[in-house]
Amino acid sequence: MEEAMSVVQRAGRWTLGEKAEGVFVVKKGGQLVAKIITGEYTPGAADRNEAECTVERVVEVGEQSEVAGVFRETVADRCVRGFDRPS
Repeated sequence: MEEAMSVVQRAGRWTLGEKAEGVFVVKKGGQLVAKIITGEYTPGAADRNEAECTVERVVEVGEQSEVAGVFRETVADRCVRGFDRPS
């Protein structure tokens, strides 16, 4: 069963959601594409979600204010590399 996530930002079928304090996930159409970790992140037992262990891209940033920029870069990079078409 998937854990609850609050959506912070959307771009077409792409979403940026806050999974836990200091942990954000980028999804396209519900499919996990990247995980963004901030300085507020504290490792714990909840980190053992196997689906998230196999994510293609994990980005560490110093502050939560940098998360939206990483989201935009991820979406742009995936679209430019031909993995996706802009929605």
